[in-house]
Amino acid sequence: MLNPNVAAPATHSFPAVVEVLPGHDPDHGLRCRLYHEDGWCEAWTWLSLDTTPPAALHWGTVTAMEVGKRQEDYLLLGLRENVDPPLSQLLPEQLCPLPGVLRQTTRLIDSLQIAPLRYFMTRALLQQDALHGYWNSPASRGNHHGFPGGLALHSLEIATMVASVEKLSLEERELGIVFALLHDYGKIWCYDPIAFDPVDPRDHEAHGLSRLEFDLIYLTRQDPRLGALMRELLGGPRAPREAKYPLAIGTVVRSFDQMSCEMTRREPAESRATFDCDIPF
Repeated sequence: MLNPNVAAPATHSFPAVVEVLPGHDPDHGLRCRLYHEDGWCEAWTWLSLDTTPPAALHWGTVTAMEVGKRQEDYLLLGLRENVDPPLSQLLPEQLCPLPGVLRQTTRLIDSLQIAPLRYFMTRALLQQDALHGYWNSPASRGNHHGFPGGLALHSLEIATMVASVEKLSLEERELGIVFALLHDYGKIWCYDPIAFDPVDPRDHEAHGLSRLEFDLIYLTRQDPRLGALMRELLGGPRAPREAKYPLAIGTVVRSFDQMSCEMTRREPAESRATFDCDIPF
């Protein structure tokens, strides 16, 4: 007979990114980490989660239950996946060692009005390697933004400049913001010899384009024209159009790229942040 005085543990539902961790316990199932806007926790689950790229991460609304006193003593009971979530509700500030950079970036992405571009940008930052790498990588070996978090800070600086330009159309503005945030995407794989076989930084554009291929295909299915323009901006073939000149917004972003680099070169070295991310990876 059931004891009416014994209450079941409380369950919690919240937006989160689910990262499946190495290891499997026949008594507990898969071990995973749940990222949310206020932090992260670890959990066990018997849910059938795809762990092969590009579906190695899952996101949406999770339902979890506390089953112990330790941080990892949670049980993931359910996941209702969401293809276009507010990114600012999914990622904790602790992922980036530079205060404010992640939150400003995710809120800028959430503000994009063109849904296919917003979804493309969200998917790019929710690739498994990018979940940590985008926020912790330097933008160079020391020439500019050469510190943990430098890539994200440099990209945000350029995107903010683009967002402030007057007389751009909505499409130009948002293409420019996304390009600015992803123009150094390939550098995630350039400067971490422990996690990756490093890519030559001179090849970062081509490598970034290849890493975004799946998401570009998805963007092109949603909007063929936007997909072709974004592919060109990221270093791919020229998009079909009558004009013979490069895309104007690409020229704008590259000029701001140079400005951001020069601004950092003039800053004193002691102003650069040091790595202080407390999420293990």
